[in-house]
Amino acid sequence: MAIRLRPLWVRIHRWTGLGLALFLIVAGLTGALLAFQEEIDVLVAPQFHQVASPHRGSAMLSPQDLRKRVMARYPGGVIDYLPLHFTSGRSVILQVERHDPASGGLVPWSAQWDELFVDPYTSVVIGERRLGDITQGAVNLMPFLYRVHYSLALGSWGLTAFGVAALVWTLDCFVGFYLTLPVRQKVAGHHVPRAATEWWSRWRPAWTVRRRAGSYKRTFDLHRATGLWLWPLLLVFAWSGVFFNLSAIYTPVMQVFGYRTLQSGIVPPTTPRYTPHLDFRMAETRGRQLALYEARQHGLTIDPARDTALLHRPGASVYAYIFTTSADMRDSGGRSLAIFDSDTGRLVKFIIPRGQSGANTFTEWISALHMADVWGLPWRIGVALIGLSVALLSVTGALIWLRKRQARKTTPRAVRRLNQKPNCG
Repeated sequence: MAIRLRPLWVRIHRWTGLGLALFLIVAGLTGALLAFQEEIDVLVAPQFHQVASPHRGSAMLSPQDLRKRVMARYPGGVIDYLPLHFTSGRSVILQVERHDPASGGLVPWSAQWDELFVDPYTSVVIGERRLGDITQGAVNLMPFLYRVHYSLALGSWGLTAFGVAALVWTLDCFVGFYLTLPVRQKVAGHHVPRAATEWWSRWRPAWTVRRRAGSYKRTFDLHRATGLWLWPLLLVFAWSGVFFNLSAIYTPVMQVFGYRTLQSGIVPPTTPRYTPHLDFRMAETRGRQLALYEARQHGLTIDPARDTALLHRPGASVYAYIFTTSADMRDSGGRSLAIFDSDTGRLVKFIIPRGQSGANTFTEWISALHMADVWGLPWRIGVALIGLSVALLSVTGALIWLRKRQARKTTPRAVRRLNQKPNCG
């Protein structure tokens, strides 16, 4: 039965690969660049990112003072995300929003920009950009490539399309792996049991590329061997793509294994709470208290020198104090959260990236691997190479299909010519 089904799986793998080719080539090439997104962004837009101390020994403003000064320039503006850790020589990125009477929600302050780059020494705005709008030039190159990477820059439609592609890719990873396995041999219609060493000797060529073979065989070997050597990582990138783009599938599947979303256990109010009892200064103090207490309760240490931020969610009536603990595995940190009521300061939820739920720890790992946010420069180089390999797999798969298609077209004509030759016997 497996032998009879193999041609079917070959066709499924072939047409699935062709259908995914555009998505995977785009995702692979852009992902290779996004592994160094911050460095490239600074390189192409240094005027937005680099700042200098106005005087030798000048101190940076406190985050709360910086927020207050910026909001004073935009009366009625709202800043619901505030970084609490500044980097010397770098600007601070803030988003200013305003209440929209038509929708009753928050919208960007301006149609021309949704990000401000602010000098942390003086609170002067040194740059504005609408994130991902490539018409603004090179300053938006990397944000635009990021949009292309996860949605082809086509908004919600592209986001869903990429999510479906990631799901199909996940399933096709198993089909592709199966097709590399050696076919069970038959003698007189019966399967012949083989020793493990003999089975491996027949599978071993799938891991190699024949150097002296013709161009088609080399292309085929390159496609198969690359997929085999990178198979676990390809599966990680495929399934994490489902997590990022298609939560309607990822969440229920992973909930079977105990996965809990960030929103689980948080009951939103009937109306958003835009002006809570705790202002941003009070919320920072309360968040720090909760973080210190909960970290001690869980036997964790806090790293104050790494990413810390305060997030306000009016729709859920909560603040989230974001900080870095010894449970964080990401290079950037900032994945531990103390979520508390924005009126009372009551702790609603405490989240750490690992140790609370195996399914959540798994999700945190695959997302960190996907975003090249672990193990420093070596893994970022690795992610760039994996991105190029994903594109290579799609290109070689398309070349294999084209070669087979040409063979199917030319073979019948050759047979006809042979049959038309006069019988010289």
